[in-house]
Amino acid sequence: MTFEDRIVFGRPWFDEVEEDLIRQTLRGGWIGQGPLVELFEQRLAQYLGADNVVAVSSCTAGLHLALVALDVGPGDEVVTTPFTFVATVNAILHSGATPVFVDIERDTLSLAAERVAEAITARTKVIMPVHFGGRPLNLPAYRHLADERGVWIVEDAAHAIGAVAAGERVGASGHARSLSVFSFYPNKNLASAEGGAISVPDGDLADRLRRLRLHGLDVDAWKRYRDPGYRPSLALEVGFKYNWTDLQAAIALGQLEKLEGLLAVREHLADRLDELLRGSTHLRVVDRGPSDLWWRHALHLYQVAIEREPHNRDRFVQSLQARGIGAAVHYIAVNHHPAYQSSTRYPASEWASAALVTLPLHPHLSELDLERVSSEVERALQDTR
Repeated sequence: MTFEDRIVFGRPWFDEVEEDLIRQTLRGGWIGQGPLVELFEQRLAQYLGADNVVAVSSCTAGLHLALVALDVGPGDEVVTTPFTFVATVNAILHSGATPVFVDIERDTLSLAAERVAEAITARTKVIMPVHFGGRPLNLPAYRHLADERGVWIVEDAAHAIGAVAAGERVGASGHARSLSVFSFYPNKNLASAEGGAISVPDGDLADRLRRLRLHGLDVDAWKRYRDPGYRPSLALEVGFKYNWTDLQAAIALGQLEKLEGLLAVREHLADRLDELLRGSTHLRVVDRGPSDLWWRHALHLYQVAIEREPHNRDRFVQSLQARGIGAAVHYIAVNHHPAYQSSTRYPASEWASAALVTLPLHPHLSELDLERVSSEVERALQDTR
C-alpha cells in the first residue's frame, strides 16, 4: 500500500493564502522574529478576546515559560493530569517544581475542579489542566477555585484553539490569574510547522514573557533594526531561546484567516462519522459535550473507546493501520512511561490509556474517506475479537 492510499490521521489545509504569505516573507528578507510575529500576536489576541498574546517556539516552550514567569520553582507543586502528552509534565519538571497528579473524569477525559481542590496544599502554586482533545474545561469552576485558594491557572490548550467555554473562547482574558497556552504543531487545527502562543491577561507579565523567550534581552533584533540609532541589548534576567519566526508566523496568519471555516468543516466531518459509527458493536464514540454558542469542542481529536474486555486496543490500531487507516493513540498515561513511573493508581486514566483510539479527522477527508474509515473500523473490530 502506498502512502497516497492511506487516510492519514491529520493533515493541515494549506493553499495559495499561505503560499503567498511565505513568498512575500522570503522576498522581504526578514524571516526571523519580526513584524509578522507581532502582527500574528495582535490578530490572535483579537480572535481570542485576549489582552495580550506572546508567540513562542512551541506549546511546550510556552508551558515552561509560563511557569518560569510565575516564579514557579523547587519546592512548589503544580497540580495536573496524568492523562496528557508528556510535554505537560516535562514543563513542570524543567521548572524545578513537583507535578501532583489528579485522575481524570472518565466521561470527559478532563480534570474536575472539585477533585483538583482536594489536591491543593500550601505548596501548590499552579493548576495545569488540559483541554483534552479540544473539549473545553469548566473554566468558571477553575476560576472560582483559583480565587478561593490563591493559585494560578496555566491551561494546556494545545488541542483547544477555537474552543468555547462558558460563552467565551478558550484563551480570552476573562480571569486575572489564568494563562492559556496553544500549539501550532503540524497536526493541530491551526498549523505552522512549529510554534505556540501564550494568552496573558496582564501586560507586565506579557512583557516579561517576551523577554524570557529571547535570552532575557530587553531589545530583540527586529527592534534594533527598525529603530534609528544604536540601541544595545541588555539581558535583564537569564532567559531562553524560545522565540518564534516570521516565516512560521506567515503560515499561521494564513491559517488564522481561515480557522473558523476549517473548524466548521471538522464539525461537519465529525457529525458524519458519528452517524457512520453509530451501529458499531463494542465501540463508542467519546462524548464531546454540548455544542452551541456557550460551549464548543475544538475537535482536534476524534476518539472512540473500545468497550469490550479485554480491550485489545493495540491490535485494533495495528489492524487499522495495516488497512491504510491512520489511527493513533492519545495518550498513554504519563505515569506509565518509564521516565515517570509511579506506583499510584489512576483508574480512569488507566482505562483511557487502554481503551481509546483516535481516528482520522482533517479537512481533506471526503465522504468516501469517511465511509472507508467506518467500514475498516468494523473489519478491524472483527480481527480483534
